[in-house]
Amino acid sequence: MKTTIAKLAVAAAVCGTIASAAAAETNIKVVAPWSSLNAFGKIEKPFWTEELQQKTDGALSASLSNYSELGLSGEELLRLSTMGVFDVAHIVVGYSVSDDPVIEGIELAGLIQDMDTAREAVDAYRPTLETALADNHNLVYLGLYPNPSQVMYCSQPIGGLDEFSGKKVRFYGASMNDFIEAAGGTGVGVPLAEVVPALQRGVVDCAFTGTLTGYSFKFPEVTNSLYGLRLGWGLTLIAANKDFWDGLSEAEQAGLKTATNELETSLWDLARIDDDAGIACNTGNGECPYGEAASMTYVAPSEADEVKRKEILESAILKKWAQRCSDTCVSAWNDTVGAITGLTASK
Repeated sequence: MKTTIAKLAVAAAVCGTIASAAAAETNIKVVAPWSSLNAFGKIEKPFWTEELQQKTDGALSASLSNYSELGLSGEELLRLSTMGVFDVAHIVVGYSVSDDPVIEGIELAGLIQDMDTAREAVDAYRPTLETALADNHNLVYLGLYPNPSQVMYCSQPIGGLDEFSGKKVRFYGASMNDFIEAAGGTGVGVPLAEVVPALQRGVVDCAFTGTLTGYSFKFPEVTNSLYGLRLGWGLTLIAANKDFWDGLSEAEQAGLKTATNELETSLWDLARIDDDAGIACNTGNGECPYGEAASMTYVAPSEADEVKRKEILESAILKKWAQRCSDTCVSAWNDTVGAITGLTASK
């Protein structure tokens, strides 16, 4: 019943946005992530509501909604997109792994610690993602971009990875939970919008989210320690429902593809800027371009943390993920992401 109500609410909201859309040859129903994220206000919203029509000479326009206004947690997006509720969706990978471990393979917890490596891995893994989206979800791959890196906000001081032990940590995604448990903590699933009250009530001691995301969602008001190990990058797919895609003309497909390539590039560029800005805004160490800086203590991973990170990846993360994925999936990952990171996944 809850799922049915959510679907009806989504459909009603989408219909409402369509009614007010600017006239164009083809109007696209689009959903993007949370409206409070910097990427939404700065890039995603203007792209879909203004720039797309300009870039396609009026051939395409979009009716844009977002997770926040539709009351979506993010976990529903892959399924709703497959069903055709949206024509184009921004799908946060970490929230969709229960639907497809192939997709999870590009966002395994703790795997990648810098954005250059993340970009190389995304480009290498793209054919695997394209195939999985088409074969398993009736979706067409249009792009994949990061958000600021996923780091840990704690309500009490934390000195390093050894101090995960005994901590209740907010997570999203199967491999993030695997990492937390392998480090001695207990993963607790909490929707992003509910993390601050969960920290206030002691439901969780710490929470993973993006460097700027946590600042935007007021995490520094209830936490004092920011631990900089990257557990992920908030990677987000841009995908079109294939039935919608097949209904476009070749010229419309080409126009949408060219435009979303530019959108993808802009979002990568912004994530690089905002990853550093998020740390500055949370800690006051550097200039915060988005408001008054908080005064959290930033804790950089130590050499010992780096050793333990790799141990956890090899002993827990990759092994458990490989068991969730097919032999073909594991082989494709080893030939691409594994080769880039120097790691091998096996069952």
